[in-house]
Amino acid sequence: MKSDNPYMTPQQEKYSNFAKSPFSLYRELSVGNGGMMHFLYYEFCTLCFSWVPGILGYGIRSFAYPRLFGRCASRPAIGKGVILRNPKKITLGRGVLMDDYSVLDARGEDAAIDIMDRVSIGRFSTVAAKGGKVVLESGVNVGSYVRIATQSSISIGESTLIAAYAYIGPGNHRQSDDGRPLIAGDMEIKGGVRIGKYCWIGAGAILVDGVTVGDGAIVGANSFVKSEVHAGEIVAGNPAKVIGEVPKQSAV
Repeated sequence: MKSDNPYMTPQQEKYSNFAKSPFSLYRELSVGNGGMMHFLYYEFCTLCFSWVPGILGYGIRSFAYPRLFGRCASRPAIGKGVILRNPKKITLGRGVLMDDYSVLDARGEDAAIDIMDRVSIGRFSTVAAKGGKVVLESGVNVGSYVRIATQSSISIGESTLIAAYAYIGPGNHRQSDDGRPLIAGDMEIKGGVRIGKYCWIGAGAILVDGVTVGDGAIVGANSFVKSEVHAGEIVAGNPAKVIGEVPKQSAV
């Protein structure tokens, strides 16, 4: 027989709370503490504009969506099916591109996502700040199916390339002392992830919480990075190890 009160993560517990109405849970998930007018405008944009394809859709969304955000500079390009959660805690610089079905999720009282000028976020990629802060500096290029998520902080420096299927910022669940399973344990927070400018993070790479990557470094495809990568180093493997250095004339 299934338990009526299974072990679950704090997020699961919060958004499956039977003591709250489905409406209040959805509103909290979508716009946080935003007022009713903001919620109604969010619903209007989602219902009427999120699905519109082609140049017409891009044009309508570039006109209607900016007022959803905490701040949005000129010329945003927002694709079809983009999901925004708590957009008042998200800021966009000039010329930001969000491809179809990408997700920006700023959840929690202290959550924030700051995206600077001319950042590109690929199709089906997710940037999630769950009570933490994510900063993507100018010119960052995030490939398709990437997940960038934190409960503390992630900063990615100027003109860094994140290839497809990379996973940045995951932490570990702590084993609790009271015998509860891992799913119900607190997350182990190690201070976030910092990636410098002009880096290249290869396809399928994983960078866990607490990692720093110096300017101009390269992380090979499918590498597992759990310790510091110094500026100009090339690392690869599981766990990632130094296999070379970026040539001096190419390092930035």
